[in-house]
Amino acid sequence: MERISIPTFYCPSEDAVISPAQELINEEEDSPAIYRNFTYAEYFEKFWDTAFDTESCIDSFKASTA
Repeated sequence: MERISIPTFYCPSEDAVISPAQELINEEEDSPAIYRNFTYAEYFEKFWDTAFDTESCIDSFKASTA
């Protein structure tokens, strides 16, 4: 089953932390977080910096797979 992540928020405070629900993350059962936690301010800045490039700004917040 493929998991899809869609950021949805409506003008939260700049210091609001965007993250997946902890109930959906389980490193031990092969269900790790796909994206790192980030603030709304980070997202907002990245959104406008991409200037509508072909890559989605949300991709810049993907968690490392080290």
